[in-house]
Amino acid sequence: MGCMQRPPVKQLYPQLMELPAMTPEARAKIEHDAQARIAAGTAALAQAQNDYHHAMIANDTAAMATAMARQRTALGEMESGTAALRALAEGQPPRQIALTWFRDQMNLSPAAMPVEGAVGPLGISWLHLVSMAVVAAFALTMAAGAIARHRRSVALVNQLTRAAPATKAMPPIAEVPRVMAPAPPPEPPRSSAAPVRTKTWTGKLRVAAIVRETPHVKTFRLVEPTAGPIPFTFMPGQFLTFSTEADGRTIRRSYTIASPPTRNSYVEITVKREDEGEFSRFLHDKVSVGDTLRVSGPSGLFTFDGGGADSIVLIAGGVGITPMMCVIRHLTDQSWPGEIFLVFAMRSTEEFIFREELEYLQRRHPRLHVAATIGARSEGTSWMGLEGPIVKDTLVHAVPEIEKRRIHLCGPPPMMEAIRGLLKELGVPQDQIKTEAFGPATGLVPPSRPSPIPSPPAPVARLLEKVNTDAADLPPSAAPGPATAIVSFARSEKSAPMPPDKSVLEVAESIGVPIDYSCRVGTCGICKTKLLSGQVTMEVQDALTDQDKAAGIILACQAHALRDIAVDA
Repeated sequence: MGCMQRPPVKQLYPQLMELPAMTPEARAKIEHDAQARIAAGTAALAQAQNDYHHAMIANDTAAMATAMARQRTALGEMESGTAALRALAEGQPPRQIALTWFRDQMNLSPAAMPVEGAVGPLGISWLHLVSMAVVAAFALTMAAGAIARHRRSVALVNQLTRAAPATKAMPPIAEVPRVMAPAPPPEPPRSSAAPVRTKTWTGKLRVAAIVRETPHVKTFRLVEPTAGPIPFTFMPGQFLTFSTEADGRTIRRSYTIASPPTRNSYVEITVKREDEGEFSRFLHDKVSVGDTLRVSGPSGLFTFDGGGADSIVLIAGGVGITPMMCVIRHLTDQSWPGEIFLVFAMRSTEEFIFREELEYLQRRHPRLHVAATIGARSEGTSWMGLEGPIVKDTLVHAVPEIEKRRIHLCGPPPMMEAIRGLLKELGVPQDQIKTEAFGPATGLVPPSRPSPIPSPPAPVARLLEKVNTDAADLPPSAAPGPATAIVSFARSEKSAPMPPDKSVLEVAESIGVPIDYSCRVGTCGICKTKLLSGQVTMEVQDALTDQDKAAGIILACQAHALRDIAVDA
């Protein structure tokens, strides 16, 4: 009952229990101690009330709670002193004063507390008897509860043990939990709602959402039509090929997956509407939420999942940021420990795709560094960053020790060619650079002196003998234009004039020779075709390996003839 932080040497009521009789000296001492407690409690109560008032003004709830506790302690001290004075006034003996106070604090009825001097059976006071009875009842209650819990545990063990196979031997005690655990139910047959995820896939996906990123760019979120996970796996940087029917013919286009593999309930593509892009116009102008799209893939080698390098440099132009966002999202989702550098160029501030998301990711991931530059500031927008194209100083300041890092480059072919030159000047080895182009490729103009060509195989030679006749018999609508060479398709036994501005794929389409394709920009590799004779030039060859080149494989969408050629198609 002492004041907080100031306990007396000996409490009042223990002293009363020790006093054998109420002598005048004892009475005077009790009265003096009681008055001292009342005075100390009154002073402490006043101070605590004052502190509570100041804490309430300062809105300090912790201080208010402390002051309240001090008030209760002070009131208790005053109450104990007052009870002692009252007991003295009633003429009670010391032990009875203490027992009366104890009874009041424990809310016991007067009958439950024996008066001073009362003795129970066996010479034990009633106080001790009551205390022992309470303790014994509590012990019996706890023992009964423990027995009941033990019985329930034994019953549960027996039930689970009986459920186990009878022929299985009882394992050691340490392995009992594994035996008692019920066996998992057999896996139900897979339904269309949960398709098996494969590496390559062809089918339909449903458009679940369309988000406008910029005035000319939209993101399309695609899901499995029956709400299952996407039915294929992919690497960050790979693309999907879409196809649709238009004017009685099939058109195809490839788009990089923008969402990361870590989110397998959907895939997203981010597409810029191009006036000359037949498929992009179809997506922007005709596709709505709920529509389904024919999809195949994934394809592509422009990938990075965090392995094989301790840092990555991503350089992008315009919508070429799409594969970079897939990589960034994948690495940040997995808390990749390496440094990520993004250098991004766009025409204007309103065409800054994923600006808000990149700002958010940069705040959350200190190892992500973004350097963006614009060609012009759009009206009504603010920009405090770099302006102009990516130059050597941009790369030097944005990426320290760039010559030691792995680099992925994606954008329009002219921009990529310029960046390759800058990287070469900075000492970046060619084998550290991976590229992916988008947009139409223009091809190269044939040289004035064509290079010598190898003699074609006998079947091709016989086919070439009919070239002039076949070309003369072509209807005007099928003729692709002024020609400087002839392309022969060996398996289809067709040939046609090939002007310098047309690719092998375009000529093949004009005369009905089937060559599969997807991206039409030289990155997917689906249009790989074997060159049987002649010589071609290709502006983009990213999809060709060294083995492909050694075997005479060309990309039909990029191949332009330098002289008469024959291909296996």
